[in-house]
Amino acid sequence: MLYQARLNRTQSIAVMAIMSAVYAAVTIVLQPISYYGLQFRVADILLPSPFILGWPMAAALFIGGFVANIFGGLGVIDIVLGSLLNLLAGILVMNRKTCPHWLLAWLYPTLIIGLGVPAYLQFLFFTPYILLMPEILASTAILCAIGVVVMFGVERALPQVFVKSKES
Repeated sequence: MLYQARLNRTQSIAVMAIMSAVYAAVTIVLQPISYYGLQFRVADILLPSPFILGWPMAAALFIGGFVANIFGGLGVIDIVLGSLLNLLAGILVMNRKTCPHWLLAWLYPTLIIGLGVPAYLQFLFFTPYILLMPEILASTAILCAIGVVVMFGVERALPQVFVKSKES
């Protein structure tokens, strides 16, 4: 059973800053596979993590995605829409009313990113949605599945940080 971390304000800001930097750095360092029509954005392993880290991680996904997409070369559309899709996925995953089970922490980001990103990339690359969507959906599904496994590992490694929430 996964529980949400109990973090004070300072810890929350630290998590947000560090994880924003991690998301952006991993995406930028792995630039050849992180951008464009065929992408395998390894940093998307972090997408399910608001399930256990709450709002700091949802904010980190937005900030990290924003910074990473600045370096992606696809312009304002990717910077804004990609970041907002990360934020939407993070908000849905962190809220135990919309995401009461860890399986949804995998499903929501997979669908939001996997279906949403190709929706605007088709206009940037003049490529049909149906050609972009399967690869981005599949890569996001794989990475989010790895992210869920990582969540279980983090909770097991740091049990003192996690508490049973009233909603779970």
